Amino acid sequence: MEPEAAVAMVHAREPAESLLLMRRAEREDDSWSGHWSFPGGLRQPNDRDLIDTALRELAEECGIALPREMLERPLPHQAARRKMGEPILVAPFIFRVSHAMPTIPDGREAVEALWIPLSRLLDPSQHAMRPVPGRPPDTLYPCIELNGTPLWGFTYRLIRNWLGLSEGEM
Repeated sequence: MEPEAAVAMVHAREPAESLLLMRRAEREDDSWSGHWSFPGGLRQPNDRDLIDTALRELAEECGIALPREMLERPLPHQAARRKMGEPILVAPFIFRVSHAMPTIPDGREAVEALWIPLSRLLDPSQHAMRPVPGRPPDTLYPCIELNGTPLWGFTYRLIRNWLGLSEGEM
């Protein structure tokens, strides 16, 4: 089965190793409204492949234009659950850049973009079980708090897999 969507996981080396995340704008038609995510979205007919999709979405949502040559490697396809309907298969791509780049979030798609240090993502004290918005308050999910909004779900799972961390390490 071919993925319908792609995400750009942009990994910077300087000033400290970090990963670009964005907080999605709140929209009724968005299953991940208000969540932390990687820039990404559905493949469009004029995208020649899913790498194009990831790069187009990165430019649209965060104002960062990267050439295809910055692709370090693809990651295994992952299913992302939606509010309604079947899960969507997503192709994640790691792009490596030398420095954290300035971002210009597109307010229709993203309200905030942050370069999160890998040291924070790797720190077990940053990970906790918490309720998340839109879910029953007595149901807890593994997450990291970022600016008052939990990083959880699909994006959290991608980060955990990429960093090679098991459930017990987070």
